[in-house]
Amino acid sequence: MIGWLVIGTNKYLELGVECLESIKEKYTGSQSQRFFLFTDRVDEVKQDWITTFEIEHEVFPYISMSRYRHFVDQKEVLAEMDYLYYVDADSLFLNVGDEILGERVTTRHPGWFHRESIDCPFDRNPNSNAFISYDYKGPYFQNCFQGGYSEEFLKMSEILAERTKMDLGNDVMPLWHDESHMNKYMSENPPTRILDPGYAYPENWRIPFEQKIIGVSKNHDEIRSD
Repeated sequence: MIGWLVIGTNKYLELGVECLESIKEKYTGSQSQRFFLFTDRVDEVKQDWITTFEIEHEVFPYISMSRYRHFVDQKEVLAEMDYLYYVDADSLFLNVGDEILGERVTTRHPGWFHRESIDCPFDRNPNSNAFISYDYKGPYFQNCFQGGYSEEFLKMSEILAERTKMDLGNDVMPLWHDESHMNKYMSENPPTRILDPGYAYPENWRIPFEQKIIGVSKNHDEIRSD
């Protein structure tokens, strides 16, 4: 069974529900599914097939930095799944099957797949727990779609929740927030399956990959306000 994880607080609620609806319709694989939505607007979710977890809304980027902590807080429920996959609320599935399944699964970033590691936006701040040196030769991943075995995903979540807490306690903000921490973890624990940027395909872009999951265009400043 796959557990799909989406965070949809404040103005992201509607996007989060639409994302889960697209997964329900467009996932064509063999696994049974459960749908989990982390939100501050629990009472507004009318779909009885969505399991809600109530969380507080935080302004960006702190809502992203809290991501792994929220997963850890619900680990007893989430550990019942065989697989766990996090999906950004502003994503829509188009055609996704069991090719995504694996122990540790990540997605190449659509903006950096063609660049050398030294040119990619890894966090180079040695004061951050997300620090990656310029000697590192691995690919850069986008954090909008990732997952794998539930045991492995929750292990990663516990480690990154703690590292994030330490950074914030030291008044350090990683360059690309939770994405920087995920890239650090994958530099230490290489993914067993790497998906191409078609699984993180920005709407209205043109890149040489089949569209599998699109990121919906939106006004970031407006939707992240408050």
